[in-house]
Amino acid sequence: MRFIGFPGGMCRDLAAVSGLLLAAVILHAQDQKPPAGQNPTQAGTIQVKVGLVQTDVMVFDKQGHFVPDLKLNQFELRVDGKTQPIEFFEMVSAGSTHDREIWAKAEGQPAAEPSEPPAGVAAPGRTLLIFLDDWHMAADNTTRSRDAVANLLNTSMGANDRVGIFSASGQLAAMQVLTNDKAALLGLLEKYNFKNPGVLDMGSPPMTEAQALLIEQKDEGVLSYFIGAILRTPVEYSNGECKDLGGRMNPDFYGNCRRAVDETRRRATALVETSVAITTRTLSTLRNLLRAAESLPGRKLVFFLSDGFVLQYTRSDIIARLTDLTTAAARAGILIYTLDSRGLVTGTPDAKTSGAPDQRGYRMSMAANEVSAPWDALNALAADTGGRFLKNTNALDTALITTLTEISRYFLLGWYIDPEKLKPGKFSTIKASIRGRSDLSVRVRQGSLDLSKLIQERKQ
Repeated sequence: MRFIGFPGGMCRDLAAVSGLLLAAVILHAQDQKPPAGQNPTQAGTIQVKVGLVQTDVMVFDKQGHFVPDLKLNQFELRVDGKTQPIEFFEMVSAGSTHDREIWAKAEGQPAAEPSEPPAGVAAPGRTLLIFLDDWHMAADNTTRSRDAVANLLNTSMGANDRVGIFSASGQLAAMQVLTNDKAALLGLLEKYNFKNPGVLDMGSPPMTEAQALLIEQKDEGVLSYFIGAILRTPVEYSNGECKDLGGRMNPDFYGNCRRAVDETRRRATALVETSVAITTRTLSTLRNLLRAAESLPGRKLVFFLSDGFVLQYTRSDIIARLTDLTTAAARAGILIYTLDSRGLVTGTPDAKTSGAPDQRGYRMSMAANEVSAPWDALNALAADTGGRFLKNTNALDTALITTLTEISRYFLLGWYIDPEKLKPGKFSTIKASIRGRSDLSVRVRQGSLDLSKLIQERKQ
C-alpha cells in the first residue's frame, strides 16, 4: 500500500522496521531449541506481533495559527483514557508553493525557495474532495460557491494533489474520480449550476424549515404569528385557545382560529416531510462518497459547501444518519470542513421579507433560531470529524484558501499496539494534548475508532 502525503517514505521505512523487528523476534524464538523429548509447543516459545497505528494531530495558538515548533516529548497521547507511548513523530507539510508562502509570512520567516524532492521520493500531496450541496443552495450562492472553488484550484492546488468535485444531486457525476488535472477540474466546475430552490413554502407569509420544526414542537409563539397572518389580526395562541389582540372580535373568530391552527400545522408537516426527503438525499450521497474514499490511503479532506439545513428529528431518523456518517468519516481518516455558502447571516427581518402584523414581536424572537437551526448539521459534520465549521463570511474564496493552507500541516504520531488484544467492533477514543500549554488547542480525529481496522489498513 502506498502512503500519500508522508515525506521521505517514512511510513514505508517504519513498516519495514516493524517487519524486521517481528522477523527477528520469531527467528530468535526458532533458534531456542527445546530440550530433548520436550514438545516444541511446551518450550516457552514467545511470538510477538506489533501493530502500527498512526494518528494525525493539528495544534493551533489562540490566533488560529498552526504551531510548528513542537517536540515529541511535549505531546501526550491517551487511548481510552490511558497514556500511550509515542514511538515516532514527524511534522508533515503537504501544501502547495502558495501555502508555503503563507506559512512563512504568518511565522515572520522569509519565503522558502521551491525545492525538488530527492530522487525516488514522492512529494507529499493532498487528497481533497469538494462536495457541493446543490439540494440546499440558492441560485446566487451557487455562483459564489463555484467562483470560490475555482479560485481555490487556481491558487492553492499543488502538482501532487488529488482532487474530486462532487454534487449532492449528481449533476457532476461525470467526475467520479480524483485527478491532478486542474484544467479538467475547472472545466467540470463550469457545468455546476443552480439545481434546486430548496425547501420552499408557497403560503403567505412563507414558512421556513426552522419555523416548521418549531410548530411541530408546538411552539405557541410561532403558531400565534402564522395564525395571525391567516386571520389578518394579531393573535395570541396559548393552551389551545386563541385571543384576538386586534380588538375586532367577531362571532366566527374561534372557529376561524381553529381552522387557521389546522392549516398552519398542515403546512408545517408538509414542509418538514419535504425537508427530510431532500436532506436524506444529501446525506446519502455524501455517505456514499465517504464510503468510496475509505480505501484511499492517508488523510482525506472534504470541503462541504451548503446553505445549511434543519435537522427535522421529529419525523425522521436524520440524527442517526448524521451520527453514522460522521462516525464513519472519523474512522476512515476523513476530515470534513463545512462552509455556509450564504455568507454573512444576521437573521434580522428586512424590508424585503414579506410578513404579517407582529405586535408581540414573534418574528424577532424567531430570528436567532432562523440563523442557528441550519447551522446545527454543518457544525456537527465538522466538529465530529475533527474539522471546522466556517460561517459568517462573505469572502468564501478566502475562507477556503486559508483553511486548506491551515490544515495542510500536521503532526504524525505513531504508536504500537498488540493486535491480538483488540476485538473487532470494540471502539476506542483517542485524545491528544500538549503538556503545559493550555493556551494551545489540539485537533485530533473525533469519535470512537475501531483500532483493529486502522491496523489492518496500515498492513495492506
